[in-house]
Order: sequence, then structure tokens, then C-alpha cells
Amino acid sequence: MKLEGKVALITGAATGIGRATAILFAREGARVVIADINEKDAHETVQIIKKDGGDAFFTCVDLVNVGEIEKMVEVTVATYGKIDIFYHNAGTAGPGFLELTSEEDYDRTMDLHLKAGFFGAKFAAPEIKKAGGGSILFTCSGLGLRPSSQSPVYSASKAGLIMLARALAVALAKDGIRVNAVCPGPISTTPLWQDILSRNPDTVPEEYARMNLQNRPIKRFGTTEEIAQAALYLVSPEASYITGIALPVDGGGAGS
Repeated sequence: MKLEGKVALITGAATGIGRATAILFAREGARVVIADINEKDAHETVQIIKKDGGDAFFTCVDLVNVGEIEKMVEVTVATYGKIDIFYHNAGTAGPGFLELTSEEDYDRTMDLHLKAGFFGAKFAAPEIKKAGGGSILFTCSGLGLRPSSQSPVYSASKAGLIMLARALAVALAKDGIRVNAVCPGPISTTPLWQDILSRNPDTVPEEYARMNLQNRPIKRFGTTEEIAQAALYLVSPEASYITGIALPVDGGGAGS
């Protein structure tokens, strides 16, 4: 029960990494807020947690809208009385190659990753401070640590999130708030992975998957549960002396 008594607000928790993390955090004692625009799967995540004996509720939020981000934080505090952990996990595969990226594609990718992370932290940080300190965590990417031609705007937005985590780690340390980033490699069981495979018209899924496996010493894809375990570590008391890091969880891909 590493998170007993804690309240965790997780964006993008309806499916994939967010769902696995919400379930794990609840098993570790946290009350969990499932913040997502995907109502059907979000309600399913809540039911999984409740059947497992945990406590969770869903709040619908469009994370490209700053007003809705602020309301998301307000609803969390109104329901559970506080926030100890803010985990901005929501994301999109974004558009593909440079020549395929429209202004609308660019804005949406940056807004969902970087802008939502920034304003989520802005609104959550005062509440975390009131609770006596806690953690902010961002889902970044191995493609924020090293460049990719597949989606320049995706890489740029995730690299920006990593720098945001580092900057906030410095800015919020005085308030007892640690800020970190987890950088997953390819997780083939998530909806995001399917979007990655389809964002460039000339991508052959089998070849792209094979290339990803060849680029990492551990010759397999990761699981959502493995990313959730890394997230748990970074927000737990075991990581109390860790802030401002971008932790690759990618089978060694960041170093290859």
C-alpha cells in the first residue's frame, strides 16, 4: 500500500498506460480520478478499480481546453478533498512526416502534450502544496530523448515535456513537490501504437515493429503494466530523493 491515503489525478486513464497505472495506484491505496474524453472506456476503468476494492471516479475533460483542465482539478478537490499526485499521461500519436503536418495537427499535438501538461501542473501544484507536498509526473517518450523522422512534432512535444519536468522540478522543490517524467518505448497493446503505425501512409507495420525490436537490447515490446510500475516508483516514497529525471522504460532503446 505505497500510496495509502493519497489522491491521484491521472489524465488519459481510460485505456493503455493510463488505465494500467490507475489500476495499480488504486491497488496501492490511492483514490484515483480518471480524467479522459473517452467516456465509455473511462467508466470501464472505474468499474475495474471498484470491483478490485478500490476507489475511483471519472471526470470528462477535453485537455486542449485550459478551462476544462482547471475544472478537472477543481472537481478532484471537491470530490476527494485534495490532490497528492498529478500524472499527465494523455497523448496522441500526432501527425506523421514533416510534409504531412498541418497547422491544426501541430497545434493539437502540442496542446495535448505540452500545453495540457503545463496548465495541469499550474492548477494542480497549489493543491499538492496544500496537501503537504507530493508528485507531478509526465508520460514523455523515448522519442523525446532522441530524434525521430516519423513525426517531428511528436518528438518536439515530448522533448518539451521533458524540459518542463526539469524546470518544474527546480521551481516546485520548495513546495515539497517532485516532478519527473517516464519515457516509454513501444507498447504494442495500446491504442496509441495502432495510431503510430497508421500516421504515415508508407509505413509497413511489420517492418516498423521489426525495426523497433532491433533497436533495443531487450528484444520485445514493453507492457502497460511495466510502465505503470515505473510510474508508481517515481510517485512513491521510495523515490523521495528523485526529481527532475526522465526515466527511459524502453528495453534499452534510448541508449541504442
